[in-house]
Amino acid sequence: MVKRNDALMRGSKAVVRITLIVNRVFFVGVVCLLIFSLGFPGTFAAAMVEPSPGRDIAAAVVGMRLLMLIGMAEAVGTEILLRALTAIIASADAGDPFVGANAERLRTIGWALLGLQCLEFPAALLAKFFPSMGSARPDVSISWGGWIAVLMVFVLSRVFAAGAAMKADLEGTV
Repeated sequence: MVKRNDALMRGSKAVVRITLIVNRVFFVGVVCLLIFSLGFPGTFAAAMVEPSPGRDIAAAVVGMRLLMLIGMAEAVGTEILLRALTAIIASADAGDPFVGANAERLRTIGWALLGLQCLEFPAALLAKFFPSMGSARPDVSISWGGWIAVLMVFVLSRVFAAGAAMKADLEGTV
């Protein structure tokens, strides 16, 4: 296949590369913040929770720690998704997108998207049961577009698998 180096592929590679870096920095930052919150709970609470009458500071700290765990899970899901996307972009840029590996990569992206969508539920529970978090409380709403994207990626995975099989059949007849 002929390698194509068009603007879409160059731009996609750059965006994914930058997003991977930002995601990794986010993950490391959240891990450091979680460790700090566990090692220095008083300092963390003083820095992160605005004291006000009736606010349960201990509950706010617990809620923030749980939110950090959700953030770490989101970063892991995003890393998996972006790595698979990087490989798909590379094969498409090389001019050979309809390979079985890309069908598997799309399936991996589908599972990562599903995991990310499912993280909305614990975030919503966190928002409901930890109101003392104040402005740190997650603002969660169901993303119907996100759920449709999950379905779409799994369908595209099947399409790519069928395309790869047809390509292999054609190459075998020539």
